[in-house]
Amino acid sequence: MPPAAEPLPRDPAPAAIERLGRCTLDLSDGALRLSFDGVEVIRQIGCPIRDADWRTVPVIETTSERHRTGNTLRLDRRFQTVDGTIDGRLSVVASTAGLTAKLTAELTLTARRDVRVNRAGFVLLHPIAGVAGTALTVRHSDGSMETTRFPDLISPGQPVFDIAGLRHCVAGVDVTITMEGETFEMEDQRNWTDASFKTYCRPLARPRPYTLAAGDIVRQCLRIDVSGAADRPPASVSMATEARIPAILLAHDAALADHPGPVDLASLGVSGLLLRVDAAAPELSRPIDAPVTLEIVADHAGQITSLASRCAAEGLRPRRVIALPRSYLASHQPEGPWPTPTPADFISAARAAFPGAGIGGGALTNFTEFNRCPPDPAAIDFASFGTTAIVHAADDRAVRESLEALAAVFASAEALARDRPLHLGLVAIAMRSNPYGSAVAENPDHLRLPMASDDPRQRTRFAAAWTIGAVAEAARAGVASLAPAMTSGPIALGSSDAAWPIRDAVAALAALSGKRVRIEGAPGGLIVLTAPGRTIAANLGDAPASVAGHDLAPMDLAIFGDPA
Repeated sequence: MPPAAEPLPRDPAPAAIERLGRCTLDLSDGALRLSFDGVEVIRQIGCPIRDADWRTVPVIETTSERHRTGNTLRLDRRFQTVDGTIDGRLSVVASTAGLTAKLTAELTLTARRDVRVNRAGFVLLHPIAGVAGTALTVRHSDGSMETTRFPDLISPGQPVFDIAGLRHCVAGVDVTITMEGETFEMEDQRNWTDASFKTYCRPLARPRPYTLAAGDIVRQCLRIDVSGAADRPPASVSMATEARIPAILLAHDAALADHPGPVDLASLGVSGLLLRVDAAAPELSRPIDAPVTLEIVADHAGQITSLASRCAAEGLRPRRVIALPRSYLASHQPEGPWPTPTPADFISAARAAFPGAGIGGGALTNFTEFNRCPPDPAAIDFASFGTTAIVHAADDRAVRESLEALAAVFASAEALARDRPLHLGLVAIAMRSNPYGSAVAENPDHLRLPMASDDPRQRTRFAAAWTIGAVAEAARAGVASLAPAMTSGPIALGSSDAAWPIRDAVAALAALSGKRVRIEGAPGGLIVLTAPGRTIAANLGDAPASVAGHDLAPMDLAIFGDPA
């Protein structure tokens, strides 16, 4: 059982800032961020180790040294995995001179005993602001060159393969990157609402998981050269807009529900219930009497027909239905192979079984799976998917920055769905289910942990503020409905002991469902939603802010006035 509402412990990864001339290095939790002339050019240089379920293996830093001489900085970090299987050393040298800067990062990983991993090596994150849609030159491992572009709409697969070097420009700053020791490729991390493109090793086409045998040593090197002067800041969405707030739902899943909390769900005023049903299970209960969107997980089409009969017998008449084969709760690469039955098979079965309901298509997991296997818009009445903010990283900064990616997620979804409305699933920080492994990450100590369903921020004002930011971005994109929380469990609105701050945020947003509001601000700063008699504000930045006399700490919120 999750604990009651509580103050959020301090993020264990406070940043250390080093400035070398025009170059700024941001060091946090073993990763490095690089800006030049005020422009972020590298969002992260890191070396996460991923286990066979794609979970990040925690590491312990054993030593960390930092030495500076003039405009040269040397960093040396030694670490080991918590299970003692891998020892690591990261050495970085950065220097600047006028309008140029150089950085060299060398990584050594030593396996102390046999260990199965999906990834062990450098990961390089590129920002999306000032980068998405821009020109990119790629040097391949055979020395050949390719001219391409960073994706504008989100790429379902890898936009670039076989990378030995990259060259591009961010807001007037030229960036050249060379990789040694492994073949790299790129993926569009906006699929998972990460605000970055990721260059990583090793290629996904190789067998995985793979074994690092005892005594194996991984050696890699990154060289980064930047030069020039920024000619303009990266573009950001900061204008005021008018938009309609999506219908606010609550997600319910009997398989994930624990004891009901003290929150009076009926009093929230939500527009409906997102009810997930395993067609092979007998559970059809609903915690509140509200219009239902039915999410069906089944093994074959006959189960959908049987479930429709059970629904009719119990007086459950869903207004919308989306049915997905169980095998599609797991993620598949864009090129397949695709298991049978397919989602298209279930769209036809659902339409026959529920003739009075709108029939949807898409994914019951993340946008990633929707993007890789989109439905035929002509066959559906609506499109659906969910989002998770902690697939790859779970520090506070990464979770805040996930809101930056939502505009691209919604634009890409609209391009695939065409004129079909977006009725989304659960849009939350935590992970409801893991399409990339056998289970979500266990988190008994309530840490900030990637791929966990129990995220400590859910019980604090952080999640409430983040939810306001997510709904604001959804409203700007014209999303029809979404569920920002579940009825019970770790992604709920409260525990058996107390309501959590997100309860007030959801109630305030639900009161504005379907209404046009004025939205000011952008992710990374202050977001203000204004309707007649009601203001909802969230400070999504890392500095204090104020709205109409209400002081807001970072990741705080204020709700005042009475809705008309």
